Amino acid sequence: MAMTDTFLVMNIVHTFSDVITMPVIAFILLAIFIIGLVMQLFSERFNFYGLLSIAAMVLFFSGHLLTGENNLWALALFVLGSFLVIVEFFVIGTFLGIIGIILLLLSIVLVSGNMILYSIFLLIIIIIASFMVVGLIKSKKRRIPFLNRLILSDATDAESGYTSFDDRSDLIGITAKTITPLRPSGTIRYGERRIDAVAEGSYIPADTEVKVILVESSRVVVRPIEE
Repeated sequence: MAMTDTFLVMNIVHTFSDVITMPVIAFILLAIFIIGLVMQLFSERFNFYGLLSIAAMVLFFSGHLLTGENNLWALALFVLGSFLVIVEFFVIGTFLGIIGIILLLLSIVLVSGNMILYSIFLLIIIIIASFMVVGLIKSKKRRIPFLNRLILSDATDAESGYTSFDDRSDLIGITAKTITPLRPSGTIRYGERRIDAVAEGSYIPADTEVKVILVESSRVVVRPIEE
């Protein structure tokens, strides 16, 4: 009976591996992973796209790790790459994120056992994902939230209601609402005025009531108002 159960389990495992490693299935899983990752980058918080992306990668790796000769190297590269990508969300800059993405792609190619075919797969998917990014930015004017730390993405011209002056001491004590997330810098609205501000901590979400607690020249520091 035990041998029968063992044989059944082994048969299920082999069947699972055979299905996952089919080129068509593998391509679909990789597409879900990369496209889901792109959609997650355009979201403020972790959501369904991120969950779907992770699930696709788990299925891909679990199926391919049962075959091939470079499993441990591929798994190590995948873990290290994932770690660097996660760290990138908390560190200003793009170097770690780029290295992490490269390691992730290398781990996928290495674990597949067919470097040429899977390199072509990744190239096709990356091209598709690139068109998606351009389309989302142009058609819906969407932005990647974590890039707000690196560039000032909000318009600061007169038509957008932006004003700038040296003495802003009159702002101390006022309450306003954040237009963009403060990571820690961003934009708040006070009446019809749009003001560049800095969070007292490291992060304040958008649409949050805040109070100006400090003004130093053009630097406006705000704190969220506790309900």
